[in-house]
Amino acid sequence: MTTRAPASKSAEFGDYPFLTADEFTEVCNQLDRIYRHATLGPLRRRWRLSACTAFNTSSYAAGSEYTTYLQITRPLDEDAAAALDDSDLSSQLDRFSLGTLAVSSADVDVEEDQAMAEDDEADQVSRQYKRRTGRTSTFAHTTQAVLRKQPPATRPADVGFVTYEIHLHPTYRAPCLWFSLHGLPEYEPAFSIDTVFRRLVPDSFKDGLRVAGSIGGISADYHPITGVPSFFVHPCLLGEAMSGFDCSKSSYLMVWIGLVGGCVGLWVPKELALIQDCFET
Repeated sequence: MTTRAPASKSAEFGDYPFLTADEFTEVCNQLDRIYRHATLGPLRRRWRLSACTAFNTSSYAAGSEYTTYLQITRPLDEDAAAALDDSDLSSQLDRFSLGTLAVSSADVDVEEDQAMAEDDEADQVSRQYKRRTGRTSTFAHTTQAVLRKQPPATRPADVGFVTYEIHLHPTYRAPCLWFSLHGLPEYEPAFSIDTVFRRLVPDSFKDGLRVAGSIGGISADYHPITGVPSFFVHPCLLGEAMSGFDCSKSSYLMVWIGLVGGCVGLWVPKELALIQDCFET
């Protein structure tokens, strides 16, 4: 008695791993459904995913009135600012960062002058009090000391966030990962490959991406929907990489993000993978 081999999951596609526009729309909606049903807890506020539909305003997805894509947002690493290259940015700034406060040598001089003035004022108040009452007062000195110990009002660090978008590339017929940085400090340009490497690219990927260049690495072009200059990960080698996996429509984009997203800091929460089997057709 012969046993029949299990059907290939990738048989759900017409020409796996390549996608038609309808198949791409379906895999986007599948991952959106999985995200909505996953138990993420507080992570849901930090890692946001949604399937979006927009008017096709460019020739990037010619032949259809609407286009579907996937959008993911997450905050930038709060410690990323510590990785700023001193020779690149710090030398260009008149001020340096100390915790969440911006401090310069001029600020230190002003604070010292203020402290000396406060001490002189406290001494004068104490002498006047002693002349009137014959007693020594420590109230003025204590008050000034307490006031000086009060921390100045601080503004929360401007962490910023990154937006990833997954669009169908019409030439390669494969997903293409676009991304942009937002909410950065004014001295740090968002549309800069140096900023991308500093903020998003893990150290283990940096050498490989630099060698790859714009073909097979990180490229820049006009965004397929908005037309705003944006970065994307070139999809030329992704078809070959995906062909080694037997993916269903519910797992396709999770596997794809696992292959592509890591080089720019994008990952899929394990909670999504844990319930993915429930959405197999």
